[in-house]
Amino acid sequence: MVRRNFFLLFVVVLVFDQSVCGAQAVKQATSRTEIVLSRLMELQGNERIKRLVEGARKEGLLVFYSPDREALTNIRIELFKELYPGVIQRFETPRVRPDIVIDRLLTEERAGRHQADVVWLQLPQVPVLLREKLLARYLALEDSHLPDELKAPGGHWRSLGNRLFHIMYNTKLVSEREAPKSWEELLDPRWKGKLILDDSSYNWFVGMIDHLGENKGLEYMKKLARNGLQIQQGRSNVENLVASGEVPVMVANSGTSVSDRASKGEPVTFVKDPRPPIAYGEGLSIMGNAPHPHAAALFLEGVLSERWQRRAAEKIGIRPARSGIPDPVLDAKIKPHFVNPAKWTPERYEWAQREYKRILVRKDF
Repeated sequence: MVRRNFFLLFVVVLVFDQSVCGAQAVKQATSRTEIVLSRLMELQGNERIKRLVEGARKEGLLVFYSPDREALTNIRIELFKELYPGVIQRFETPRVRPDIVIDRLLTEERAGRHQADVVWLQLPQVPVLLREKLLARYLALEDSHLPDELKAPGGHWRSLGNRLFHIMYNTKLVSEREAPKSWEELLDPRWKGKLILDDSSYNWFVGMIDHLGENKGLEYMKKLARNGLQIQQGRSNVENLVASGEVPVMVANSGTSVSDRASKGEPVTFVKDPRPPIAYGEGLSIMGNAPHPHAAALFLEGVLSERWQRRAAEKIGIRPARSGIPDPVLDAKIKPHFVNPAKWTPERYEWAQREYKRILVRKDF
């Protein structure tokens, strides 16, 4: 009996010891990434870049979770390769939609599968991932060239480029003269039943609430819902519905996306300066358990550099995050409204998502 109890105790201790080792292994992986980045941040200028290039060449791989279509992601990577040819030999770029990226990252973290080095995030997603301690701190050399509203305090996220939300419409169904010139005009009864929006335009919702204030903002959303607003899944799907003429107007969309469609002959365009001009940043973070931290940090430095940002503005048509580079689409006089990151905690973003679904999707008010 004593021998049997001793054997059971031995098994329990062994299992416990393995569990502790497993937890420590995860913690050590996180610590390793952050230690590497912390040491890199002690270096300045060319000394840091030299160390990043050496480390990235040894790592040889960067895993970049991006929501964009493959062609656009490839352009970004090719522009990076122009800056650092042959340094990172291989790129893996799984396409991860914005509406599932948080769940995917949380699932991978809990399973101990640390795959992503760099992730493309919209600003509202950042506080949630910070609360879960999934993002690494890295103050890039190039971060100093970005406005404060386009980077999270502490070096956990920065915008790669910023965009204004625009009102997209079908030119065969709506003339330029008739097109709604402001968000307020969308409440006009003549647009009843002629409006559509995708089911995850949280950035626009948050931007409007931030600009108008909570009470006025929510009241606006209720009026919009009462005006026959349709909600469909997926931005590309909604764009297709407008381009095909099934619905005349998409409430909020990216001007770059609309311009791409118009250049291919689709009968769509956008109101360039809807009042108020709501902007949103979307950009990059390094994962706390990034397997290739040197490659991740070098990639950040590259895509934030002036040369990359100028080339991307020309080739992609995105509003640069860096100051001093002309917007390829819009008049520089347009001063967009950015959400103040300090005012939006994870809980407040989660509240906004619930309100978005309650008011615009379910029309429960």
